[in-house]
Amino acid sequence: MPVVEVEERIAAPIETVWNLINDVESHPRLMEHVRSVEVRETGPGYRVAAWEADLKGCRMSWVEREEIDAEKRRIDYHLVEGDLAQMEGFWQVDPLPDGAVKVVLSVAFDIGMPMLSDMLNPVAERAIRENSRAMLASLASHAGAAVA
Repeated sequence: MPVVEVEERIAAPIETVWNLINDVESHPRLMEHVRSVEVRETGPGYRVAAWEADLKGCRMSWVEREEIDAEKRRIDYHLVEGDLAQMEGFWQVDPLPDGAVKVVLSVAFDIGMPMLSDMLNPVAERAIRENSRAMLASLASHAGAAVA
């Protein structure tokens, strides 16, 4: 299963960054390619959310279960249903010595077409990497604005 992992150094307080990441329903207004996020269920340490996003001109939709560890500032997610055969990954927010934070977004995926995976996986991997970088850049911009 291909894995895309991107990271960003964000010059903002860790709580500001964590709150932006954890408030998934705000992501459509913060991130250009995220069309909608609807939290369908919440419970102790988890939520189930339906996402819709643009990926290189294709509208993708899925439902994921997110395990939220606020103490570790980590969200692990996995696909419940959607356009991909499999998807899982995590958001991780860690403090840096200079007061900034490092955010890591990891996405492992399987498009579910074994006969075409050699051709489609590199294209999907590039598109997911670009979207993930854009998400982190947007978070950095909004976290910086929240501090200013």
